[in-house]
Amino acid sequence: MIIAPNKRIGIWGFGVVGKAATRYFLEQGYHVNIMDKRKPTADEELYLKQNNIQWYDQEEQETFFYSHDHIIPSPGINIDHMRYATYQDKWLPELDFFHNTFHKPIIAITGSIGKTSTTYLLGQLYKALNIPVTVGGNIGIATFSLISEQKNVDCAIIEVSSFQLNYCTTFAPTLAIWTNFYPNHLDHHATETEYFLAKQNILAYQKNNHIALVPFALRNQLLSIDHQKRCYFNATLPHINQLDALNHNEHLYYIKDGMVMHYNNKTHTFLLSLTPTLCNLSFIENILILAAACDILALPHNALHDVAATALLPAHRMEKIGSINSIHFYNDSKATTTASTFAAVTKLNNHPLHLFLGGLSKGVDRAPFIAQLKSYVKHIYCFGKEADALHAMCTTHVIPSSSHVSLDSAVHECLIKLQPHDYVLLSPAGSSYDLYENYEKRGEHFKKLIMHYIKNHSSP
Repeated sequence: MIIAPNKRIGIWGFGVVGKAATRYFLEQGYHVNIMDKRKPTADEELYLKQNNIQWYDQEEQETFFYSHDHIIPSPGINIDHMRYATYQDKWLPELDFFHNTFHKPIIAITGSIGKTSTTYLLGQLYKALNIPVTVGGNIGIATFSLISEQKNVDCAIIEVSSFQLNYCTTFAPTLAIWTNFYPNHLDHHATETEYFLAKQNILAYQKNNHIALVPFALRNQLLSIDHQKRCYFNATLPHINQLDALNHNEHLYYIKDGMVMHYNNKTHTFLLSLTPTLCNLSFIENILILAAACDILALPHNALHDVAATALLPAHRMEKIGSINSIHFYNDSKATTTASTFAAVTKLNNHPLHLFLGGLSKGVDRAPFIAQLKSYVKHIYCFGKEADALHAMCTTHVIPSSSHVSLDSAVHECLIKLQPHDYVLLSPAGSSYDLYENYEKRGEHFKKLIMHYIKNHSSP
């Protein structure tokens, strides 16, 4: 994407993406200014002065928009529809810019749950095969920071959120992976349909030489594919009538008898055996997606076994903290949706489970999810701003529970109740912003509390 050197770049939001964008455009010789609702820190003030950057307060929006030729909004900023329409020619979405500037293949991964683990493990797979890649996006490394690496890598693997996808008009990854779809971020997207359409942008602008890997359950809801190759995955083999409805451009990956299989043109092909080590690496749906991606990308499937033997998922994703007196503790703070929490709960099925729920619902009704938990949990500890509401939902469904202002209080009660062979799981099903800066801070706090307990109750 070519931007004339005399153009003024306005960056809305000075977080991870905003800072990376600022560095990138300064290095390219552009004049950059910033707008944010907060005040800059002392270090940021110095950076602004050194680089001749003007900081606009949020109240100065109209002046900011009018004074710049291109506006780069940070993900998560909820742009008013009227303002978006007024300045439509000025918006420069992060992913559109990346797609037009990064000239190697792009593998993009989105989904309501599982996208971070899938992105990370696919990156580990490339590493195991000694294929140079760059990994980033919504996992904490902005795409602006990946552009300079393209000379040294074969492709980019990026996690993308609905916030990033929402305003895209050109983003077209070589391979688009959509892990699943569940209601989420309804405090940002006006409706579930709007959230779905934002997610669908991951494949909306793909060309016929691009490929999408999506849940089979979404097949009838997605944009028509014309001559594009499209791949689906499903945990089980669909009914024969559904298979017969697939055309020659549609491929299906599924699991049968502990094996990952591929189906196309009425032919079933074995790809991979699901060994215990592989199944323990992550949720089975993530493993199926990775196996399918290997087949699509012509990578050796057996490399997944090497990844399973060596790779560990990033922290705060079903992270085993430790055990004491046959009691086991897990940190799944990354679970900010009801779907991800339910997946974690079912993974620990058949164990007496103490579950910590909390955080903000993001506009999603958590009552139906809580109704499903009755046969899975021994006690639910509700904490944070919505603790009383969560506790009331548990009471309605006759699930043992308690309400706590803080995680400290919830953990304290839990530790008193524990018995041998119990399992303890922090998997909040909500965002962290009622009590913590992010889910990492929440997870670290939980780990600190548990490690202190284990240390003080270990035998000398």
